[in-house]
Amino acid sequence: MTHRPRPDLSVGILTTPIYGAETPHRQQLAEHRELVEAADQLGFDMIVAGQHFLGTELRYYQPVPYLTYLSTFAPKMSVVTGIMLLSMANPVDLAEQIATLDVLTAGKCVFGVGLGYSDREFKAFGVDPKVKVSRFEEGLDLIKRLWSGDRVDYVGRYWTVEGVTPSVLPAQRPRPPIWIGGQSSPGVRRAARLGDAWYAPPFPTHDALAQLRKLFLEEREAAGLPAAGDFPLRRELIVADSRSEARALAAERSALRYMTYARWGLRGENTPARSAGAAGAAGAAVDVDEQFILGSPAECVDQLGELRESLGMTHFMYKAHWPGLPHRDAMRQLDRFGSEVLPHV
Repeated sequence: MTHRPRPDLSVGILTTPIYGAETPHRQQLAEHRELVEAADQLGFDMIVAGQHFLGTELRYYQPVPYLTYLSTFAPKMSVVTGIMLLSMANPVDLAEQIATLDVLTAGKCVFGVGLGYSDREFKAFGVDPKVKVSRFEEGLDLIKRLWSGDRVDYVGRYWTVEGVTPSVLPAQRPRPPIWIGGQSSPGVRRAARLGDAWYAPPFPTHDALAQLRKLFLEEREAAGLPAAGDFPLRRELIVADSRSEARALAAERSALRYMTYARWGLRGENTPARSAGAAGAAGAAVDVDEQFILGSPAECVDQLGELRESLGMTHFMYKAHWPGLPHRDAMRQLDRFGSEVLPHV
């Protein structure tokens, strides 16, 4: 049975990597296909895929071809790159990749971008992390110009494009929405100034999330930009028969994944890596009470409703897969969320 959330709330399914090289690629493709098809039947609106390079514990297939593949099984759903590591990319290449994805999905692409944080990735791409902000800002500026359809004459610090009128343009005009990820105050300010939305990660506590959302709106106002618009939010959600059961499941599932990101170099004022401590104790990595939506279906409905009413959440990005969680159990979580929570949000 298909359920549709209220029209002013869009819901995305995260195609979360949970396996490494030990898992056959066909298994990952089959499980993500099943996840996307079930989400489509449950009334989800978006497919989301993120980006990392040289992953060991977690295998990330690259989002543009991966989303193109997955969208063939749910062609009515939009696709979101959540997020791509722009500071390591060539903006000319990325502009044409995303424009192609937008055309192939009939104008249903959202361009989610961020800085990146892994020293291993920066080293592999020959990029000094000290210039990641300036590379990001220049790269995004150039991408916007390349999507304009006008002649581009651009001489920057890192890239030069002279006398070119691009023909590879996105289907959406003037361009796809740009969501910028970030988990710190400077990152949120950057999203407010340069993007259409701040793509909020699942890390901040509830209080920190509210403070960062306020900062985003203040920065938009200071820049003379409209405050009304998208607020896409990732939040870990575990639905069970009771809050205590959901809390136990959350504590069990969260440690491995977030400690992996900490090992890769994730840092920031509102990330689990900050509280993980030198010893890396799994239990210290995440405060599930402050960072998760937990409980019975009714309790999850209430918590999602609070995010909409108090913070203006317009998009909720849901993750069903966790490392160590059997696929059949992830599908049960998806079904409970889609059939017992979404219809009441």
